[in-house]
Amino acid sequence: RHDGVEYIEVNISAVQSVDIYLPDYLLQCMGKYGISSDFFNFEITETAAVQGGELLDLNMSRLKSMGCGFSMDDFGTGYSNLSQMANTGFDIIKLDKSLIWPCFDEDSAHARTILDSCIAMINGLGISIVAEGVETKEQVDMLTENGVEYLQGYYFAKPMNEQDYLKFLQENCK
Repeated sequence: RHDGVEYIEVNISAVQSVDIYLPDYLLQCMGKYGISSDFFNFEITETAAVQGGELLDLNMSRLKSMGCGFSMDDFGTGYSNLSQMANTGFDIIKLDKSLIWPCFDEDSAHARTILDSCIAMINGLGISIVAEGVETKEQVDMLTENGVEYLQGYYFAKPMNEQDYLKFLQENCK
């Protein structure tokens, strides 16, 4: 509870994401607490998305039909089936820093080609992109110039607790 608002945290593990009862349970929670489904965006790691199988696909489909969103986390660290990714319905793809950082090494031509291709493909699918691990102005400039909509990393702020975050917002959102 904070300032009269009750917060509900629901942690769903990779195992629970393939529980056939998950969509019904979440629908029940939404009704009980009066939470709109568009407040939910579930992050599924790239590895879990590949290994989740038919039940994960079914749950994602049911939850999406209820209005929930999905993000693929850690893109570039696993073994994505790109044709499956296009049909799964992710709203956001989070590019792992392991795809980004090598582009800023001395011999970065191959890494840059791979990153540029991934960005073009994801944008071509109409999926939003978050770049993780952004730490420098050079990274910010290159990523935004190439069509990455959202950036996340120490360049902006380090992880912080709720109180520090509220203070950060007050100081920076004037």
